[in-house]
Amino acid sequence: MTGFIRDIMEKMMPQPGGIDCGGVMAQLYEYLDGELDDPALQEKIRAHLEKCRRCYPRYNFEKAFLRFVSDRGHTSAPPELRRKIFQTLLEEEGHD
Repeated sequence: MTGFIRDIMEKMMPQPGGIDCGGVMAQLYEYLDGELDDPALQEKIRAHLEKCRRCYPRYNFEKAFLRFVSDRGHTSAPPELRRKIFQTLLEEEGHD
């Protein structure tokens, strides 16, 4: 089946959670970060992700990636790198 036909068929089928894949992907980071203020939208996205074979892998990857970054984000940079960054900032500030 061509991608075009598959896309048409997917659009004709009811979307899990009452929201389409584009809507879920547009709100994915806000959903993952817990920044959505609308509980109904949160529930729609959650329901969609539970059923959608197309969106769930992306959600699962992004969730794992954010966890990975968070776990490693608390490591401080080596002193030499911090000095280089600080020196570069001072030099750029002097050129303004």
